[in-house]
Formats: sequence, C-alpha cells, structure tokens
Amino acid sequence: MSDSPANRVNATTIGIIGTGSMGQALIAGWSNKVHRIVAVVRDKPKYAPLEAEYTEHLLTVTEDRAVLTECSVVVVAIKPQMIREILHEFSTFIAPGTVVISVAAGITTEFIGRVFPNTDQIIRAMPNTPSIIGKGVTGVSGSPECTRESLDVACELMSSVGVVVEVPESQQNALAAVSGSGPAYLFYLAQYLLQGAHELGLDPATAEELVRQTLLGSADLLATSAMSPIALRQQVTSPGGMTAAAMQVLDDSHVGPAVVAALARGTERANELGSP
Repeated sequence: MSDSPANRVNATTIGIIGTGSMGQALIAGWSNKVHRIVAVVRDKPKYAPLEAEYTEHLLTVTEDRAVLTECSVVVVAIKPQMIREILHEFSTFIAPGTVVISVAAGITTEFIGRVFPNTDQIIRAMPNTPSIIGKGVTGVSGSPECTRESLDVACELMSSVGVVVEVPESQQNALAAVSGSGPAYLFYLAQYLLQGAHELGLDPATAEELVRQTLLGSADLLATSAMSPIALRQQVTSPGGMTAAAMQVLDDSHVGPAVVAALARGTERANELGSP
C-alpha cells in the first residue's frame, strides 16, 4: 500500500505556476492531500495573504522560481494566451523526471515537453470552475511517454476537486468545449432567466431564489435520474401547455443548433490556442 497514488501524493511537494482562480481552486482541493505546496507568482504581495488561509507551512507563496527544483509535481496554471510568452522562463527549474500537469486549455503535451525538455512525464488536464467547490470534472490525458504511475498521481490530485475522466489527448479540446466552457452556458441561461423574471414583474430577491433553486434542483434531478435529458424535458412539457409554448419559441429561435455550433466554435478556438 505504500506505493499507492494516494500515499505518493501525500508525500509530494507540489509546485504551481500561476495562482489565478483555477490555481487557487486546486490549492484548496489539495490542502488535505499533500505535504507542501509552493506557488510561484510574479506579484508576491498580491498573493501572500493566501498563506494565512492554510495550515502553517502547507502553502508557500514566492517569486523564487528555484523552489520548483524541489517539487516532484509541477502544475502549469497560466492562461493559454500567456503561456507561449512566459513558460520558457521556468524551464531550467524543472528537475529531471518531474511530473508536469498543465491545465492550460488548448496547449498540447508536445508543446509543454518542448519547453520542459528535462522531463517526459507531461500530463494535460482540463478542470472546470465548479472545482472551486469540489464539484468539478477534469479530463486528463498523458503524453505518449507518460507512465501509468505518473498518470495515477495526476488523477489522484485532480480527483480532490471533483470527478476525473481519462480521455485521449485528441479529445481534449472537445472535452474543454463541453465541460470546461459548459458552466458558462448554464450561467448564461441563468442570466436571461433572471432578466425575464424581472420583466415579468417578480421582485429581484424572489427571482434570484427561483432561478438558483430551479437550476440547482434540475441539475440534481439530471444527475440522479436514469432518464435522459430529452425524457426529463418531455416530462415537464405537456402538449399544448405553457412549457410547450415556451419551448416552441426556443426551437423557432434555433437555440439548440446554436448550442451545438457554440461547442464547435469553442473546440476550434482551443485548436487555435494550441497551434504553433
């Protein structure tokens, strides 16, 4: 049992490059799983208060990139638009054999491997923002050279913030379009449900409660029911009723095809971000 992924993670020092919202979500999820976390940032005064949120010595926030040489796992949590510009600055601090996990959308393991030639244990992971509350879903893919042992460590780490799904790297951009961008689709719907509720004359507090609880309950029903989304929708939609009339407006506005087209465009954009 001593060589299980969980035990290896418990003894691991994790380095994280970039401490935005996703980086902070991962740190929160790892706080009870790992021995030590070092966050390398550009602006220490901005992020130093994070240290006080955790047990003493668990999290160190620093501008010193050399601390990465002590880390057996390094997580790259830089925005993909910036990664080509600054990631090479960290290359000399990645020790041989380090497990590198990139959560940058669209950036391939091949690219990370070229920037970090000291290791071939490269893993690509795509978590989503519900990871902040431990209810995310993360797609994980290893580079061709990545060992099962390294992949298991990555899966163990990412499972601390939600569900982990292993996929071939060729499917990562499609996965990112569905689950990575997916929360924005729900929040977009919530935005316009609220707007419509206000226009119907509901007071803001009531509208807020109705929308939040309706979406929450519907998501829980979808998660726990054996019925398909189509069947669940049909259950609500009586022929000739008010829901059927509302659904007709959405169909006439081609909302369904627009969602499918949006997923395709998101995948295309991820491909663009990963292009040389």
